[in-house]
Amino acid sequence: MFASICTMPCDPLPAIVWPNPGHRNFSTTFPSQKNRRSLRCGTRLQADFCVWLEQDVHVRRYWAQPHVFKWTEGTSKFRYAPHFLVENDDGGGCYCTVQTSLTGMTAQQGATRSAFDALCRERGWQFSRIAETTVHTPSFATLQKLYLRSQDTTPDEYAACLRHLTGLVWPATVRELLHALPSPCLAALCGCLFSGQLVADLSQALDLDMLIQGPCTVEDRG
Repeated sequence: MFASICTMPCDPLPAIVWPNPGHRNFSTTFPSQKNRRSLRCGTRLQADFCVWLEQDVHVRRYWAQPHVFKWTEGTSKFRYAPHFLVENDDGGGCYCTVQTSLTGMTAQQGATRSAFDALCRERGWQFSRIAETTVHTPSFATLQKLYLRSQDTTPDEYAACLRHLTGLVWPATVRELLHALPSPCLAALCGCLFSGQLVADLSQALDLDMLIQGPCTVEDRG
């Protein structure tokens, strides 16, 4: 059984000291709804991973660049900074590192990451390595657009959109839904798709011809 997130170190401010203005190594921000503020991520890939954290219903909140770990094993000294700490709805937590490719790692980087993996097992912490291929899936581009566009909706608009879904004819295109739903509703419709309230193949482009199968059912939720 994994330890509670309360046992997992997390600093009040991002652990990484960011470059001064004009430095060539830039960070990027992500507008997180779950955290109700923008998070400063080290790379665009890390920011893209946040989209999946926002969609995951089991993720309560998360921190970017949570802590720099420094420890010693025998004569070896290690320093490692996971990209994220994620809090789940069961009270547990998980450190996450988002990686482009194992082939690009040096021997020292691989040894450090393996040592951190061992440290987490010793402390009862969960540690997950996230491959770029699991972030940039065929559905990612549409999912990201849905997330960004859904931020323009209000709770009342979202609730009104949900109330009208059951009375519509399915499947339907985005164009047909915009004609059938009360206005304004595009942002709310995007919110329903992003949250899984509506079922659609998200490998489709987000346009007026995108086909939506209908409201999520018990079978869809598995």
